Amino acid sequence: MTTNELVSSQVVFALLGSLIKSELGRLLHRWQLWVALLLLVAFFIQGYLAFYPFGREIRPFHHNWFVAFSYAQGMGASALLAGVYPLVISLLAGDSLVRDKRSGFDRYIMTRTSYRTYILSKLISSAVMVALFVYLVEFAMFAVAMLVFPATETVQAVEGITPVYAEDLFLTHPYLFILLITSNAVLYGMALAMLGNFLATLTKNIYVVLVGPWLLLFVLQSIFYKLELSDYAPLDLLGLYIGGGLIYQHSTLEIPLIFLAVIAFFFLSSYLLFTWRIKRGNGK
Repeated sequence: MTTNELVSSQVVFALLGSLIKSELGRLLHRWQLWVALLLLVAFFIQGYLAFYPFGREIRPFHHNWFVAFSYAQGMGASALLAGVYPLVISLLAGDSLVRDKRSGFDRYIMTRTSYRTYILSKLISSAVMVALFVYLVEFAMFAVAMLVFPATETVQAVEGITPVYAEDLFLTHPYLFILLITSNAVLYGMALAMLGNFLATLTKNIYVVLVGPWLLLFVLQSIFYKLELSDYAPLDLLGLYIGGGLIYQHSTLEIPLIFLAVIAFFFLSSYLLFTWRIKRGNGK
């Protein structure tokens, strides 16, 4: 690499970093962030309330904070978080690109930097925002579980109660297990954010971008069940897979690999489609 190419690369990375910081700052000051936060916390609490044995004996191996968190994440049939999670992510990071297109802010930014740097900053910043948001909220909700549910020095496998996904990790290192299923939720959120960005390259309709992924996942959920592919039904991949049983038989790495593949597909598709539309002169 020549000196000029090196300097050019450094300038691009500096611009990209500046745009990402700016985008994160804008996201932090939007009302959608607080609605997304409220929804995620509220539905975690709903999962805890559905799991808590009101009026019955609390048993540490059944009701400890590791199982409670897994249940609220979506492992439990009465936990409703999976049904609202796509909407939470859309509110958080789904409409930034389409808002720029509607206001003309994208054209202003692209007078100061290249359209490639602009779209990369959009895609990366939405992924970073989702990762930070989901990790912080889920770790906070795990802390809530530690305050409400009993502790246990060791965990045991209880049929129909404790997780089956990554069971060995759950039994030997339960805190790492919590990190694993939280990281899976983060990757799921990043995949949804990339889907939202992809839709935003196609339309200026903000409602399509905000609600489209949510409705699409419900449609795909029904289709996957009709095709007897319930192992990969999208809404079940937030939490129901954790319980395993006769239906869900995923290896530990299968879930994150699915999400990484979806992230890569929609990241690349969004980038290529956005740049193609700009070159064609219809990217606005």
